Amino acid sequence: MKKLIAKFDNTIRLTEFDEQIQKLVQNFPEHMSVRVKCRTSSKHVVAILGENPDKSSVERWVLDIDGHEI
Repeated sequence: MKKLIAKFDNTIRLTEFDEQIQKLVQNFPEHMSVRVKCRTSSKHVVAILGENPDKSSVERWVLDIDGHEI
């Protein structure tokens, strides 16, 4: 899988968002580090999941919120 896009209502709780992202990351191969780009608007949070371009990353998934990697 190259890319997965998910849209959430902006009122989603952080714990629920975290649970949903963990489920979506499972769609990628286990050996792959996944970058989760999160973009926000007044109504939605959009998560774009794809392969992490940082090949040295040891994390299973990394958050990139509005251009700031966490």
